[in-house]
Amino acid sequence: KLNSIFASGRILYYAEDETIERGFRIYKKRPNKYRSFFETKLAKKLVQLEVIYDGENAIQIFSHGGREVYRENLQGEALDSIKFESKLEGPFLLVMEENKQYITISGYEFIEGEKCILLKIDERSQYPYRSIWLSAENFQEIKYDRITLAEGGEQLEEVFYRNFKNMQGVLFASRTDKFINGKRNITTFIDDFNVNYGLYDSLFDLDLN
Repeated sequence: KLNSIFASGRILYYAEDETIERGFRIYKKRPNKYRSFFETKLAKKLVQLEVIYDGENAIQIFSHGGREVYRENLQGEALDSIKFESKLEGPFLLVMEENKQYITISGYEFIEGEKCILLKIDERSQYPYRSIWLSAENFQEIKYDRITLAEGGEQLEEVFYRNFKNMQGVLFASRTDKFINGKRNITTFIDDFNVNYGLYDSLFDLDLN
């Protein structure tokens, strides 16, 4: 059973005129503890954003050149977003555990040459997915889409899982690509992935860090 993960890698953010690269480290532990570090080099100094979630409350710590600049408690949508990020399950298992009647098998589709089972998700689900494509071979998510709200109204978000690797019996996508309204927005590369890594609860303690 998957109890904890530690992953590190790079994220590319595609803007109109530039691509920004950030390094990251993410720690997750059941049932819902989460800690992440995102780092960007700016003018030879490292800017780091750290988030710690202990299962109830979350803080965000901003550092520049190795020195803490400020920290703040996360609330509302920001806290909800971290709660969602802290889950170890993928989209399919999340909806299955919520209520399997919210999932309808809609048929088969090929995604990048791979035969997939297309699942439609009932809008009563608390999760934001609209459709999920599972590999017909190993039942891993190959793609999902959802409608998200932005300043300009609704937008279509599509996420593709690619370059699967096996780590201690766990299949994971070492690359994900996110598209917004058909335009590539973010690519994530996982360079190192460890499962059931010995993570102490103190790593996620808001008072100790």
